[in-house]
Amino acid sequence: MPVAKVYTKSQWEAFGRALDALPEKPDTERGVTVRDAMKDMRVRVRTAQAKGYTLEQIAEQARRQGLDITAGTIRYALRSTRKDGGAGGGARPAPSARATGAEKVFTAQSRVRGVTSPAKHVRKDGGETEARSQSRPVQGALGFAIRPDTDDL
Repeated sequence: MPVAKVYTKSQWEAFGRALDALPEKPDTERGVTVRDAMKDMRVRVRTAQAKGYTLEQIAEQARRQGLDITAGTIRYALRSTRKDGGAGGGARPAPSARATGAEKVFTAQSRVRGVTSPAKHVRKDGGETEARSQSRPVQGALGFAIRPDTDDL
């Protein structure tokens, strides 16, 4: 079992004085994360893309300048700095395509009671699909289905 290290109060005070005595570091020498840098570089990257350069070529240019970043890193950083939606990126179905409360209850009751007609769902392209049952009865070792004792679980 490791033993907690103990230092004297004078050692901690000396460390604190040393930290207080450190000079201010110039902005040009401070570390900046890729995400923070992309807030300032986003327009320049988009301009380079408008000139016909790919993110891979832009990442190669960054490597020539001593920045070890990939095209995927730039893509992610650009997406996470967007003001219109953040990093989500994925489209959500329209409210009309979502199941209503009544449909959800019917589907849940159908699974419990064993109703065989599955609920219809609307795909993103507008077509309909039949939903597969999420829960199947558990099958016992002798081959018969094990069902709950009551319907109102």
